[in-house]
Amino acid sequence: MSDNYTRNSFERGSRISHSYIINDDEVKEYLNNCEIPVEVDKIELNESLIHDIQYPESNSIEFIITVDGESTTIPVKKTFPSSLITFLQFGSLLIKGADLDEMEKKPFISPSDINKLKKIEREKFVLPTKNVALKKGVDFRTIVREAIHDFFKKLHSGKTSLLSTLYWFIFEEYNTNSIKQSYKLSKCPHCETKDIYLDKNKIDFSNYSWNCTVDKCGKEILITDVFRLFEKIDKYENADAISIITYLENVIESFFIVHTIRYLLNIEHGLIDRFLFVKDGPLSFGGETANMNSIMQNLITHLNKSSKISFVGVENSGPFVDHARQIKAKLKPGQVLLLNNEHIYKFIKFGDPKTQRYGSTSYYSGKFIYKSFDERVYVLTLPVENHNTYYDQPELEDLNNIEEILMNVDKLRCDIYENAIIPVAIVNKLISLTNHPSTEILERFAKKSMRR
Repeated sequence: MSDNYTRNSFERGSRISHSYIINDDEVKEYLNNCEIPVEVDKIELNESLIHDIQYPESNSIEFIITVDGESTTIPVKKTFPSSLITFLQFGSLLIKGADLDEMEKKPFISPSDINKLKKIEREKFVLPTKNVALKKGVDFRTIVREAIHDFFKKLHSGKTSLLSTLYWFIFEEYNTNSIKQSYKLSKCPHCETKDIYLDKNKIDFSNYSWNCTVDKCGKEILITDVFRLFEKIDKYENADAISIITYLENVIESFFIVHTIRYLLNIEHGLIDRFLFVKDGPLSFGGETANMNSIMQNLITHLNKSSKISFVGVENSGPFVDHARQIKAKLKPGQVLLLNNEHIYKFIKFGDPKTQRYGSTSYYSGKFIYKSFDERVYVLTLPVENHNTYYDQPELEDLNNIEEILMNVDKLRCDIYENAIIPVAIVNKLISLTNHPSTEILERFAKKSMRR
């Protein structure tokens, strides 16, 4: 039998198989019951969710801080069983509003102008990701837990560690009226006993850790276990941490911002009012880390009582960004469209708005689409105090300081990619690990450096 005959036979067989599928009654019935996204000409916007924005006459925001993370997973052994490690790099960028104002006045932006915006702080982190052992006799889950804990142990900007800030955050040390004395952990990462209470008075501050209170266990519980990332890692059979990478990136990005907020609060009362914090992606914690949302909510609620917290998440891809581009012509310049359950589950995601609440467990923020005065569209999130009910019927008043924040977002516009803003675009470019040369260099470095 010739290769030609075999190939042609396969092609005829494929066509015959397709015809069976197309004409199958069960397939037809199934497809008839399926929904597909609504075409743009059939989308009708709820006028009550559209608001005109008017920028304030003065701008109290003098500095913009943004944080972004990047990761790449490298094979250090490709043959079975494969071994992987992940390089993560995070960048923090501080921009002076005065520098942006000067740039706006110039007909051309020089390289020296851009260099003023590139004073970036980089933080690096190597995570064992699959079939990598650092200590004999220690399970893979513990190896990953300790790697995360060690990264948080470092001194990041200032003289305090992220571990110290995490303690400050979960025990609400920023609030002198707080009576919180313990934190309920979902389960022990060792014996897996549920609902382990971490007593504030029993912490070992030398490592920010506790001993499990279960008699037959007594093993060390790390403060970074509150993120619950260990729950996605099998201790023995599947030595694989790939599924936590996205969540870990988001947690670290968020905590660099929390760390900076704490630092500013300690320097001078009211100083935080002069800063805008920009995060790449929505203001949320997903998956196992969703328990952080209510704690972040408590911090923001407390700050808003005596300060003005300006904090925005910027989305650059995904279904909401696609939808924003789709409906761009339906909004006037300077308008925002607040997104409620009905709009989200009718035009963006599949679901029932009567039974589902978007972001009720994963968001501490409200999402909206903004069409700027120069007709760019952005998908943004701002903190809201009523995040559990915001998407039922959002109001513009739910989004504190929205007009001043949008005025500064508009100043940060950038053409590196569509509807980008300067700090996110610059940080992303400066810390990128995913371009081909960087990946090859990291792979060679990892293979050479690791013990065989």
